[in-house]
Amino acid sequence: MKSTSKHRTLKKVFLNVTACLTALVVTGSIIANECEVQLNSFLGTSSTKIVTKLPDGVTEEGYVRYYDSKYSTLAELKAAGNAKVREVEGEGIVLMKNENSVLPLAAGAKVSLVGVTAMDPVYGGTGSGAVDADGAPNYLDVLTGAGFDVVDKPLLNWYVSEEKKRNGHEIGEVKWKQVKKNHDDTLGQGEDVVYVIGRVGGEGNDVGAGIEDTFDESGDYLHLNEAELSVLEGLKGMKDDGNIRSITVIVNSANPVSMAFADEEDYGVDAVLWVGSVGQTGLYAVGDVLSGAVNPSGSLPDTWWKDNQLDPVQNNFGVYTYEGQEKYTYPANANSYNHYVVYQEGVYLGYKYTETRYEDVVLGTPNAGNFQYNNVVAYPFGYGLSYTNFAFSDMQVQKVGEGLNTGYQLTVTVTNTGDKAGKKAVQVYAQKPYTDYDVQNHIEKPAVEFVGFSKTKLLQPGESETVTVSVPEYFLTSYDAYNTGVYILEEGAHYLTIADDAHAAANNILTVKGKTTADGMTADGDASMVYTATYSFDATTYAKAYGTGNDVTSLFAAADVNRYEGSGDNTVTYYSRSNWEGTVTPGAVKLAMTQQLFDDTVLTDSDLPSADGYEWPVFGKQADLQLINMRGVDADDPQWETFMDQLTFDQLAKICANGLRMTIAINEIGKPETVDHNGPSGVTQKYSVGSNGYAVQTNDPDKNMKGTCYPCNGIIAATMNSQLVEEVGELIGEDAMWAGYAGLYGTGLNIHRSPYSGRVFEYYSEDGILTGLIDARETVGIQSKGVYVYNKHFVLNDQENNRAGIGTWCNEQALREIYLRAFELPIIQADAQCVMTAFNRLGAIWAGAYTELLTDWLRGEAGMSGFAVTDMYDGTYMVKVNEIVAGNDLPDNFVGEDISELKDYGPDGAKANPMVAQALRTSAKRVLNTVVNSRGMDGISQYTRVVREATWWQLTLNIAQWALGALTAVAFVLVVLDGKKKGAKK
Repeated sequence: MKSTSKHRTLKKVFLNVTACLTALVVTGSIIANECEVQLNSFLGTSSTKIVTKLPDGVTEEGYVRYYDSKYSTLAELKAAGNAKVREVEGEGIVLMKNENSVLPLAAGAKVSLVGVTAMDPVYGGTGSGAVDADGAPNYLDVLTGAGFDVVDKPLLNWYVSEEKKRNGHEIGEVKWKQVKKNHDDTLGQGEDVVYVIGRVGGEGNDVGAGIEDTFDESGDYLHLNEAELSVLEGLKGMKDDGNIRSITVIVNSANPVSMAFADEEDYGVDAVLWVGSVGQTGLYAVGDVLSGAVNPSGSLPDTWWKDNQLDPVQNNFGVYTYEGQEKYTYPANANSYNHYVVYQEGVYLGYKYTETRYEDVVLGTPNAGNFQYNNVVAYPFGYGLSYTNFAFSDMQVQKVGEGLNTGYQLTVTVTNTGDKAGKKAVQVYAQKPYTDYDVQNHIEKPAVEFVGFSKTKLLQPGESETVTVSVPEYFLTSYDAYNTGVYILEEGAHYLTIADDAHAAANNILTVKGKTTADGMTADGDASMVYTATYSFDATTYAKAYGTGNDVTSLFAAADVNRYEGSGDNTVTYYSRSNWEGTVTPGAVKLAMTQQLFDDTVLTDSDLPSADGYEWPVFGKQADLQLINMRGVDADDPQWETFMDQLTFDQLAKICANGLRMTIAINEIGKPETVDHNGPSGVTQKYSVGSNGYAVQTNDPDKNMKGTCYPCNGIIAATMNSQLVEEVGELIGEDAMWAGYAGLYGTGLNIHRSPYSGRVFEYYSEDGILTGLIDARETVGIQSKGVYVYNKHFVLNDQENNRAGIGTWCNEQALREIYLRAFELPIIQADAQCVMTAFNRLGAIWAGAYTELLTDWLRGEAGMSGFAVTDMYDGTYMVKVNEIVAGNDLPDNFVGEDISELKDYGPDGAKANPMVAQALRTSAKRVLNTVVNSRGMDGISQYTRVVREATWWQLTLNIAQWALGALTAVAFVLVVLDGKKKGAKK
């Protein structure tokens, strides 16, 4: 009896165990299949395969490729990429200071390296744009490689052995007394000292207050801290005693640091190099520049301040809470609804503030205030020294074209007047007249605006080159939000000038106006480098969009507190050169929550346009067309309508509900799943990530390597070399091809509004035109390889703290002339195909559901042809149906077959809505048209079909379910039979 009872118990235990295991495996399978894209990406697998079936008598030549690579192997590609990283870093490095020409250092010179960053360099930033810098060199490696005799190796070894390094946002520097204690008397042999300062930023957090291990109680990460200053003081003492020859500071940071120290006597700094974040092999270029093998020719893409806190943007850089917001009940996390930031500076950002304030002081403009330029600005926008000297001469200007195509061609002779070969950037700036009309209509005009650039070849001493720069007349317009609602040219003198930097440009124009150093100018300008064009008032020509010729209308009143109809008593006093003292005031703008503001932050069906007048699209009408048949067919061709009629509502919804680093496969029409991934500084994934990538298709032995890490985008902008930037783009496109990418989440086109923005390394500049012109060339390079770009983050995502849902308020003139222009120019000049929208709101409305932004401006005025994807999807405030109707085509989200969020709006849904169905069709068509003309179709011809195929992990889970299910069934039968036997005995 006991034995029978024991067996019965064991059978029950066996049943319970197998049942639990079955439940776990079934649940795990459901979760795994919901995360299919992520798992496939991680494991290098694919749930679809391409099958080719050739008709009789038809032969094909192997694997179909629509875009060719220049390289036969990954080893060749990596070598080319690493060489380009070194080249672009070398051309982007900015020589900020070079007292007594201490640089370049003598060949074979003795050098001491100081600073924890010397052994722990900053290669890139953090977050989704971070790239692999495995195997990259440190400063000891590159200085030794450049032929220098690094004498303080005991100190460098001590940094490493004691793990003295940066840690996140901790600066990690050691004080001078520790440096003295651990260099083993190797410092002070009459050598040159290179002191390396490092800072790193990244996604998710801005840098600034609250950072540990910082200079002072303010917690300013971009000030040199006490330890760093103590090192400089110690080195200065050694120099004063004749024990070291010079002190060169290298700023290894994408974020500009406060630079007052560079000219303070206490620290004795002789030379300063800004090297940004250097990428995979860019550090070798630092050795090249220090040795003189490369003559620095970079130009700053930002204003560098004596103290970053003197930048008035800092008054409104942060996260602010609406007063009275606690009275409202939010549908989810309140932090996605109740915070804001105001761009109170308007157009006066960076150099547009400093140079305008400076000009108004020199001109004696009322209320200009006591602005002392040299106490505020360390190095102006566009600044950069060389080891040689250059002269500009014989500037000629010709007006060309007509209508929207009107522009100016400026030519100038550039002569190398020094004794070393070098390159020189030719920068063009404009000034528009500031008139009574402007004051009356709230239009602001900076004293100078960057409008174009070019660069010389490598000029030998005494050699000259004639350089041409083209400037669209469009760059001389101003947006008139309050009166005409279009771009206007105003009556009066407009100036174009060629100058070394923004400050030299301001001085050139002041010289033409009759001013001299006696009037407070910091230096005399060059009137021969100024051209004057006189205009009459014109509100007609640029009432049409520069990119498309479509009508321009005011679209963004709701993003401006002063024009938003739900503002209540809220107002903003924007900075104005008509009254600097009265408008540039300390403290952040205070806003209160209003009922309409609250209502507008919450997306609901009531925000959808009326469906009146809309008809249901055709669904499921067979036409025997595969997606590949549409390759090269114009988007307006009627054949696209025939093709789209084949899709069911569910298929449209499936396309538009899934976009997490991919576009989803629709097997019935031969639409493959694509890999669309990061990033802005190079391909972030292994070359094996995509099944149709060159690396997988050729089974390259290096396919498990990651893409090349390029320098920060600020360094790329600093080159001001269009051809070089395009070559960088082409190599990033090559990396993407080999990795199997169809689309690249990049590059980053947000603006360096503040030095403290976390993702400065991903973005190019404080200037919208420089950003747009540089990215246009990089986009040309990337897209030449069949990889569509997603320029990001569209728009006003210029800070990281509380980026998810923060209300960003900006007037329409600044929005159009700075922040949108960065996205506009790559679309117009390079057909940049896609964008990633931003986490933040424009005013109250999330950027990804802002119709005027995504449809009226992006497609209507700028003319973008591709599709838009959200940033990482956040369902606490993002709503799919609202985003799609507004023109945001995909979420950065994966739901697989679960289209319930959109299904309700289908023909059989509870909220059946033909307008939503038409929006889905439009969005799906954009996705399909972009993909079919990309390298995402590699491997697919008219004879191929995309079919679903279970991966090994799916097969394993299925077998486990079947096996455990069978065991559970057997155990259940045994227990039941036992129960019957027991009952029979009774």
